[in-house]
Amino acid sequence: MTTDESVLVSSEPAAVPRRTTRTIAATAVGTAMEMYDFVLYGTAAALVFGPLFFPQVDPIIGTLASLATFGVGFVARPLGGVIFGNLGDRIGRKRVLIITMMGMGVFSTVIGLLPTYQSIGLWAPILLVVLRLLQGVAMGGEQGGAFVMAAESGGQRSTRRGFLGAWPAVGMAGGLVLATLIFGAFAGALDEDAFLSWGWRVPFLISLVLVGIGLAVRLGVPETSVFEAVKSQNRIARAPMIVVIRSYWRQILLVIGMKSGETAAFFLIATFSVSYGSQSLGIARADILNAVLVAAVVEMFSAPLWGALSDRVGRRPVMIFGAAFLLVFAFPFFMLLNTTSMPLVYLALILAMGLGHAPLSSPVGAFFAELFPTRVRLSGVSLGVQLTSMLAGGFTPMIATALLAATGTVWSVAIYIGALALVSLIATVLTRETFRSGELPVD
Repeated sequence: MTTDESVLVSSEPAAVPRRTTRTIAATAVGTAMEMYDFVLYGTAAALVFGPLFFPQVDPIIGTLASLATFGVGFVARPLGGVIFGNLGDRIGRKRVLIITMMGMGVFSTVIGLLPTYQSIGLWAPILLVVLRLLQGVAMGGEQGGAFVMAAESGGQRSTRRGFLGAWPAVGMAGGLVLATLIFGAFAGALDEDAFLSWGWRVPFLISLVLVGIGLAVRLGVPETSVFEAVKSQNRIARAPMIVVIRSYWRQILLVIGMKSGETAAFFLIATFSVSYGSQSLGIARADILNAVLVAAVVEMFSAPLWGALSDRVGRRPVMIFGAAFLLVFAFPFFMLLNTTSMPLVYLALILAMGLGHAPLSSPVGAFFAELFPTRVRLSGVSLGVQLTSMLAGGFTPMIATALLAATGTVWSVAIYIGALALVSLIATVLTRETFRSGELPVD
């Protein structure tokens, strides 16, 4: 670390804890709002978009088509990662996160106002896809930005970076809780006709209020001292994305591999489990949503613990455990769901989130930030994370539904998830440990 950078990081030591607390709160709250919008769309795609926007096709095909619109947003996410990653390494992390949050709020609100196929015909699914693409671009800049800002919140050197970097994971689980709670409340309180008529729209309209709250929190957060140090020394890269692709492509590939199992597992639990449980197993929609809700609450509390553990034993052991658990648990997960016994359904989702997804998602904020130098960190993390989202995330519910329809058995889905967990396991084993020095790479 240079002398100038040391001064910038260590000046006003009394203010550092308050600054750090505000920053991780902003990343957690903001990520919760963003994930609320995204998970809300996924749940609606699984339950209501088929009959409302694709009514002219077989119900199974309609569900596949609506889940495909869910996946379309992930196609746009790498574009968002490129745009906002590049911007974040040039103008700052805070500004980018404000822009992305505003975009998510606006696009989700418009989805809630969108006329259905019955009102405007083919324009309804077309507009739905366009809004989903725009939503994906905004989300493409959010997640990587939150990871980096949380990881940098402790300064250039920190022995708590795993714990700090885990708070975006808390926010993501919180967004899942919020979306499931609000959507489930309307789904449970209204009859089928009322819910399909207007009830599904209200959670989307509520997102504008929630994003306003998130913006109020983020606007009061300063830029990270790590980025300010690079800026003050005039070491901002002119084309960060080009630099990171040319010089750090190996790290990007490792990020993609490490995040594959975690990303697929999240959307399997948050989206496919809802449609599979309600449509294939006959579990009441409110019951399966409540099970997802409880599992997400468990992750909210377990994520900081896994992040803190990564500060003591390393990022790799924690993530290796999570990937190995998902690999081994893929078949038992569906065996428990197939019983349709609600205590066992709860057990399946809680174990998958708390012991599989949480240890994979919690250390990545710190781990990924420690793989890239400051001047291209957001570009590298965003590109790797969003390419993973496209390859292993958004299309997971659609692929799982297609596998179920093609094979007639859910075990093909278990093999698919287990394979992606194996990819994460191998990539994590191949990645060097980064936590020991406590330092973020400078150049």
